[in-house]
Amino acid sequence: MKAVRVRACGRVDLAGGSLDLWPIGLLVPGSMTVNAALDLRAEAILKKDGGEGVRLTSASLGADYRWKPGDAPGPLALLERYCAAFGVTGGWHLATGSAIPPGSGLGGSSALSVAVASALETASGRRFSAEALVSLCRDVEAAHLRIPTGVQDFWPAIHGGALALHYEPGGERVESLRVDLEAFGGRLVVAYSGQSRISAGTNWALVRRFLDGDGETARRLEGIADAARSMREALLAGDWVEAGNLLAKEWFLRKGLAEGIETPVLKSLCEAALAAGALGGKACGAGGGGCLAFLVREGARWDVERALEACGARILAAPPSAEGLAVEVVP
Repeated sequence: MKAVRVRACGRVDLAGGSLDLWPIGLLVPGSMTVNAALDLRAEAILKKDGGEGVRLTSASLGADYRWKPGDAPGPLALLERYCAAFGVTGGWHLATGSAIPPGSGLGGSSALSVAVASALETASGRRFSAEALVSLCRDVEAAHLRIPTGVQDFWPAIHGGALALHYEPGGERVESLRVDLEAFGGRLVVAYSGQSRISAGTNWALVRRFLDGDGETARRLEGIADAARSMREALLAGDWVEAGNLLAKEWFLRKGLAEGIETPVLKSLCEAALAAGALGGKACGAGGGGCLAFLVREGARWDVERALEACGARILAAPPSAEGLAVEVVP
């Protein structure tokens, strides 16, 4: 094999985020996460290279250097960890890039992890099930961040489409939902607020409060689980009005989990979108900035997008994607 190119999707989380953080999903009854892959992709290209060590390149970060085991961590330390995990320590050039805005809440870092891990898997000759690949990515990310991490972002990157993730003993069960993705895309607006955010600290604080027995946190997470179960039913029925209402319910519960999840910018964008014809909306990922996702009334898409742009948001061309992980090998 001379080279391999792997592309993986970002995602929009519709309901049930944070429940994928172990062990919350096992402790909140009926936990599930409902999300969908978006046609915004991260990419990893792995090519044969005659130099010493592994050449690591990131178009997004403007980094380019050679790494070998024992070196001090460089600016692409996460890529170094993946190379080490697969035993790929020399003779390759790993180049990455992404169309997913950094800090957007659209699962960009996890999509990149899946792309990188899949490329290195192909080069190493090892074969992983989807479950094993997700476990490896979760563990490498946790080691890199030094805190527990969730799993919901990895599955849309692998499978594509709309998914319901059920959290059960022994691992999550992944259900592909039969959803009209074209109709879904006609109702979905994804807007970047211009505020970048980092989810790791927010997520870890949430886990700690929940495990310490905070009653308000537990009640809100139970409500989020209920919204996720109802969102699954609404998507399967193609009931976009109910799905929009549930998006609003999920956001109401989520923004009360911690101070700073709803920023003044996010609040003003939500108000503008709702006034223009959105049924409901929420911040993607952990909140505190990044992207907002809205489901809009029939025929209101243009009005909602113009209202958001007037408030300084950038509308992303991010329709739902049926395609998940795409691997191209050059023999």
